[in-house]
Amino acid sequence: MDWFIIVYTIMFFFGIYFLILFLMLYFKNRKNLCDYSEPQKFFPITIVIPVFNEGKAIFDTLQSVVDLEYPKGKKKIVVVDDCSTDNSYKIIKEFAEQHKNMIVVQTPKNTGNAAGSKNYGMNFVKTPLVAFVDSDSLPSPDSLIKMVGYFEEDEKVAAVTSRVLVKNDSGNFMKRFQALDYLIIAWGRKILDFIGCVYVTNGPLSIYRTEAMEKEGGFDDKNLTEDIEITWKFLSRGYKTKMSYATKVYTIVPDNFKVWNKQRIRWNLGGLQTVFKYRKYFFKNTDNLFGYLVINYVSASFLFALIGFFLLIRQFYFSLVPIISSIPYYFKGYNPFMFIELNFNTSLLFFLGALFMILALFYYKTIAKELPSKRKSIRILLIYIFVYMSLYIIPLLLSLVKLVKRDMRWYTK
Repeated sequence: MDWFIIVYTIMFFFGIYFLILFLMLYFKNRKNLCDYSEPQKFFPITIVIPVFNEGKAIFDTLQSVVDLEYPKGKKKIVVVDDCSTDNSYKIIKEFAEQHKNMIVVQTPKNTGNAAGSKNYGMNFVKTPLVAFVDSDSLPSPDSLIKMVGYFEEDEKVAAVTSRVLVKNDSGNFMKRFQALDYLIIAWGRKILDFIGCVYVTNGPLSIYRTEAMEKEGGFDDKNLTEDIEITWKFLSRGYKTKMSYATKVYTIVPDNFKVWNKQRIRWNLGGLQTVFKYRKYFFKNTDNLFGYLVINYVSASFLFALIGFFLLIRQFYFSLVPIISSIPYYFKGYNPFMFIELNFNTSLLFFLGALFMILALFYYKTIAKELPSKRKSIRILLIYIFVYMSLYIIPLLLSLVKLVKRDMRWYTK
């Protein structure tokens, strides 16, 4: 058996395995998907909003955070301006004057990333819980109520995250397919929550136990995806992380490929940083499935994406190029399929490929139930799989180039 046949088989096997695993977990727990722990004590909470040059979006974010439902006197808001060069600081100061539970602070100098301003904001947190909200995100009014109960239920819970959806989901190709993308990402994270493997506490809205944050040293300001790194830190220390799927937070996504590409480069670089930092936990026994599932699942995602790309290039060169170059001979009776050899290897790959595609379509169709009917057709899902997801390889390859060059700047909008 040729080496590439073995590689294809391994990739299909893992793809099929995880699709079946996720679907089984879903059907077993589908009635509990939107359940959450009802709070009784309502621990006091401080909400930290890091801001840098968000003059266009910050007012709506501030208003949505002020409107969050919570017992009177138990919610404080700290807005951290990271030395913005636009009118963000002015807007924040004027807004804060109207709200007694909100304070505005400014970092001594620009920290250069979200982790720095978040850590600075921690200096002003005196409550048992601390939440972080991105400056371009809009939490639903009942968000806190649907999240804080997890901390009362289990003292080992260090972080609870939310479901992020797209606010600006109408318009061009990039925005419409990111709406589906974010829905699929959130669904997958909730499925992993059923086996204690929430591996990202996202930036748009996540709540942390202050004691755990301080004990573990806060966010890593050297990491480009501090929300992933802090989650892996908690999991590797034996803490629990949870997700409230009932909690909806809306965020503004890139509206063109250039900005989307920069964002995904940062995600990839941060993800690779995190995998390298926690590499010693590969197949290591922990109090959860971090060492056996999380780190391996994320690492395999990077690896198989690269392998799949190079296999596609190889297949194009050895198969499609000869077929395309033979087009002039088709009109003379040449049959391009006459030399295709049907044997066990090709039959196996065809079977695995067909099974994978059927499961993938069923998987995405199951998730897309919440979308309008015109956005969850098989045609849309096929475009998502073969067009939108194919774009992922571009920022991944660029990330590897920047990693080799040690170019670890904060790539964002």
